[in-house]
Amino acid sequence: MSKLSIFPASLSTAHSFTTVLSKDNLKQYARDCGALKRERKFSISDYILTSLSQMSKSTEKSEFTLRSVHDAYLRGCKKLGKSLLTHKCIHKQLQSENTLEVIKTMLSELMTATFSKSFLKKIKKFISGNLKSLLEKLEVDDVILVDGTEIDLSYTCADNFDCKGKGRPHTDGSAPRPGLKLHIAFSVLRQSFVYVEITEAVGSERDSVLTDRFHNCLIICDRGYVDEELEQRIANSGNLYLIRGKLSTAATIDSAIGDDGKSIPEFKGKTVNKLPSKSCADLDVTFASGHKNRVIVRYNPNCTEDDKRSILRTNIPKDRLGAKQIYLLYRLRWAIELFNKANKRSNCLKSINSANENIILSFILLSLAVSIIKTFTGLKCAKGNSFEWISMLKLHKQNDCFERLFKAILFRKSSTVYQIFKELLDDIALRCQRTKPSNRDISKLKDLPTLVWQIVNQPNPSAKIA
Repeated sequence: MSKLSIFPASLSTAHSFTTVLSKDNLKQYARDCGALKRERKFSISDYILTSLSQMSKSTEKSEFTLRSVHDAYLRGCKKLGKSLLTHKCIHKQLQSENTLEVIKTMLSELMTATFSKSFLKKIKKFISGNLKSLLEKLEVDDVILVDGTEIDLSYTCADNFDCKGKGRPHTDGSAPRPGLKLHIAFSVLRQSFVYVEITEAVGSERDSVLTDRFHNCLIICDRGYVDEELEQRIANSGNLYLIRGKLSTAATIDSAIGDDGKSIPEFKGKTVNKLPSKSCADLDVTFASGHKNRVIVRYNPNCTEDDKRSILRTNIPKDRLGAKQIYLLYRLRWAIELFNKANKRSNCLKSINSANENIILSFILLSLAVSIIKTFTGLKCAKGNSFEWISMLKLHKQNDCFERLFKAILFRKSSTVYQIFKELLDDIALRCQRTKPSNRDISKLKDLPTLVWQIVNQPNPSAKIA
């Protein structure tokens, strides 16, 4: 398959996500995309809203299938007094390239409507004081986490997709299957994605770091993104980067600073991979290509065996954050892991039971539409109730509440939708407040608010040297 990219619409005529999802608006998208040239029995707007409602309702894989969505759509048609269609007829409409284009347009407009410039300004005013302090220390506007998550396909998809490569072996021992990879750029500030790309499972991860989409941000990636050319590209675009390096890093050390802020002269001239395994140091290094970098070496006995030793590559200036602060900062990546986990468990982010490329891609994008609406609603609730943080995992589990909202958009008048949305905000305020994190999450650096507090309050001995 060719790469599919979704970005916020450059100019959105919609003022709210309910406007984007209104039947009239979805019909207009269908006309613009060529999916609706004349009135048909099949209503693409009703089908999209039914799908969103079903995704909010279903949490088990066995519950969410094409047939379950078709049946729900036909029940809605009967309720509205419309003519019924066969499953085969509905399936034919979904296979159309134009139908996929409608859903792409809808998601792009949702990204703009939910996170407008005015709403982002409001977010910055009520975000946690610690997060605000962190952005000020870094001198950036946002922290962007870039990662990919794999979506397994059925074996029959290998013949229909230009995707002959296979994903990773499964933890249960089963063989790898043909797959897609969802590349997500996740904003810590807005707790949602700022762009999405879908490629085959073996597609290059580095190609999906779109530096031109950001300005004055910190981009954090795992070791699958290590590349000197990418680091240079990020730096040239006016952004900072923090990328986990490989333990085999062979760069030559030009200078080294310990946690006490003092120079470590005996490390000079050595290569990073030859340092003692329990070393903790802030290094200036030069690679064989002549590329210079700042490398952080840390040892944490509390981590699992594979994670005890960390190598981090960055261009964050020393006067902004010290070595231990940067090590803690990298752990912010856990936020995108939680985001992907929430989408797969609560928003049906998986391959629908089909072998057709357009149908599979359509349902992946519909899942992301559910995700962005839930996140926007959670942030609006947090702002309205002056919460510094809200539990995004709890938020995405509120399937019954959001199912009611989507059904209202499908069947009710706008005044009723508005009232149900207000009630939804009240429900979220009661159900989704953060509780005290477990000691395990704190020790494993998996609690985001605690982690941000630690980064901000950690001393920076490197600043004296800088």
